[in-house]
Amino acid sequence: MADWMFDGRGVASLILDGNKVRSNRGHVVGWVNGSNVYSLSGSHIGWFDGGVIYDSNNCALAFTRNRTGSLPSVPGVGGTPGMPGFSGTPGRPGFSGTPGKPGQGGWSRHNAAEYFGV
Repeated sequence: MADWMFDGRGVASLILDGNKVRSNRGHVVGWVNGSNVYSLSGSHIGWFDGGVIYDSNNCALAFTRNRTGSLPSVPGVGGTPGMPGFSGTPGRPGFSGTPGKPGQGGWSRHNAAEYFGV
């Protein structure tokens, strides 16, 4: 089941669809593999824990409404848009190695959608 993910301002900006991260238009833009997050091309770009995506600096980037992972603060969550139609799933690339995880930071300085190249 697909869930909307909200950024640090509480805006629905990404969709978590199983092991896929989708844009707000339904296109696959990244992958979740265990506790790691990868770009569409397979480069390691962050971590996933309890419904929260953390960027490469281990700062919170986006979260699901029912997350259990840690957030630096919980923003008010805006309305949830309708779920878009989903595009086909591209072939899954080989994933790069996983770097060491830095200590957890605050909110990411990155825009969640732009972080995935949307």
